[in-house]
Amino acid sequence: MARDSAATRARILDAAIDEFSEHGLAGARIDRIAAASGANKRSIYVYYESKELLFRAVMQRAIAETVEAVPLTVDDLPGYAGRLFDHILAHPKAFRLELWLKLERPAVGADEAAAAYAEKLATMTDAGGTAANGIAAADLLMLVIGLTRGWFLASDALLAAAGDDDGEASPERVAAHRAALVEAARRISAPLV
Repeated sequence: MARDSAATRARILDAAIDEFSEHGLAGARIDRIAAASGANKRSIYVYYESKELLFRAVMQRAIAETVEAVPLTVDDLPGYAGRLFDHILAHPKAFRLELWLKLERPAVGADEAAAAYAEKLATMTDAGGTAANGIAAADLLMLVIGLTRGWFLASDALLAAAGDDDGEASPERVAAHRAALVEAARRISAPLV
């Protein structure tokens, strides 16, 4: 019975990831999650209590998977930027969930992510809270993450002007952008001389 329960919970969570990444919290429907998971609505409410708590579980899983897959290496922010870019390419649903989270529920998942970031920020800073290049560590990390996400948030018109055809970039274009991203992260995180 416990095995069936765990399998049902996992199927519900997988279906919820698809639903929430496509429609966000407000647009997601428990009926569609139930149908996609092969579970009934009652099971969803027994395991997760509400749509909001199911969304929280989805976000906790997405955050944990990203943190595990893309560890923040404070002495290699350019490498981190490249690995995060690769992760977003490989896991677009996780990125879409982050966008929905920011739009609909800014506080959901904040505690989990904050703990992971706080530890890393502490190792990036001197006693005054700045990184080796004189930028506040939190600002430096936000800049690197923002650079990484920028290509995915750019308008279709800008991407087309940059050579992406019909919203689809060639592997060469993706590699060129990744290289530019890593170089930009290297430049802004370089120690002051």
